[in-house]
Amino acid sequence: MRVLIIEDDSKMRSMLRDALNPFYTIDTAASLQMGYELVESFQYEALLLDRNLSGVDEGMEMIPKLKKLQPSCAVMIASAYGGVEERIAGLSAGADDYLEKPYDLRELKMRLDALTRRYAPDMMNIGSIVIDLKKGVVSAEGETISLSKKEHDLFFFLASHPDKIFTRDDIANAIYSDPSRMTSNTIDVVISNIRKKFPMNPIETIKGRGYVLKNV
Repeated sequence: MRVLIIEDDSKMRSMLRDALNPFYTIDTAASLQMGYELVESFQYEALLLDRNLSGVDEGMEMIPKLKKLQPSCAVMIASAYGGVEERIAGLSAGADDYLEKPYDLRELKMRLDALTRRYAPDMMNIGSIVIDLKKGVVSAEGETISLSKKEHDLFFFLASHPDKIFTRDDIANAIYSDPSRMTSNTIDVVISNIRKKFPMNPIETIKGRGYVLKNV
């Protein structure tokens, strides 16, 4: 999933990118103009938008333009303007959610996940693999693939970002409640078991970097 962050504070921008990069493909912009250029080049599932950029309350100007260009992109405003009237104004402008600063990064992640699920398609095809996102069912070459809970969680995590390479730590942080207790071998075993269940190898090992779900 590709997320665009428009935030003029460089420290906040870096913090958000580092916090969300293990889960999404992240692009950042420091201004609306930079944001427009990225929107014209890439398809986004979500936009995290600071409405006050360089001391000017202009962020909401982008929302109707973005919705026209990319109707399926979810928009979340993150702003220090947190009053009821401010939130109503943001949602009336077309935002899907409004988060008041300062906020907890865990809440931000959960809200982004919820927003993107709202716009997510029912089905996904990655090569010859068909994924029913509503039912959580995977099939390949017409046969349903039976996955255990951890296999399912890992596979769907990779499938939600089919172009992205994930390290073992990325995967452990995403699918285990206490990743510090997991070893690199734990992830390898789950991936090996997934591979055995498919008529083809759906997960490619990128030496020295991690794993990626490939188009097979």
